[in-house]
Amino acid sequence: MTSDVKLHILKYFLNLFNGIFLIIGAIILVCGIWILWDENSFISELLSPDYQDILSISAYCFLAVGVTVTIVCLVGCIASIKEVKFLFILYFLFLVLIFILQIVTGLAILSQHSKIVTTMDTKTIEIIKHYGNDSFSKDSKFHLLDVIQEEFQCCGYYNSTDWEQNLILSTKTLPCSCSNYTVADFTFPCTVTESNYIYPEGCRTEIKQWLNNNIFTLLGATAALIIIQVLQFIVAVYLFKYIKKKKRII
Repeated sequence: MTSDVKLHILKYFLNLFNGIFLIIGAIILVCGIWILWDENSFISELLSPDYQDILSISAYCFLAVGVTVTIVCLVGCIASIKEVKFLFILYFLFLVLIFILQIVTGLAILSQHSKIVTTMDTKTIEIIKHYGNDSFSKDSKFHLLDVIQEEFQCCGYYNSTDWEQNLILSTKTLPCSCSNYTVADFTFPCTVTESNYIYPEGCRTEIKQWLNNNIFTLLGATAALIIIQVLQFIVAVYLFKYIKKKKRII
């Protein structure tokens, strides 16, 4: 195999990995935007200001990774096509920077996971206690809880007895979202009767599953990026060597 053929093969694989890298980077960028600007998400509503800061920092890290990935792919493609050594060095530095950002973001999410779940437990019970007060129509926490109960067909956080702690609802009444009761909206409680089926399971399992699925998606995308980065780095190093060797011969 001649040097020119090897050079073209290396360029092909580097650009291929850059393409995959760009797609995964775009996914991480979208995740960062979603975390940062989806103010009505259930997790955002539940978290205290301290944890909101951690969530925002993680989101900004994802945004930084996504933007940097786009720049890296552009630099890598130009470096391989134009065979510019300076751009290869810049490409290596960007890969190292992204690697550090990914590790920091991943560790931040993993280190706070158990605390986020604990806060979620406490805050959800607090929402259930105050559900139905005068600010109901303006408070998205209550609406989101109704949506979750209806969507996942669950009632309360641990089970339907959690609603006994509610300070507003009277005896034998539950949010209509707790049952198969059909209403236009859930702004009024429903009276529990034998004809209404009350969902027996609480929503904690479903909420935790939703949280874990999102975290695993983010961490999975991060892990995929790291694998692609290693491949990019190896191919880029070989390509850099071949280009240097080629220019010496010339």
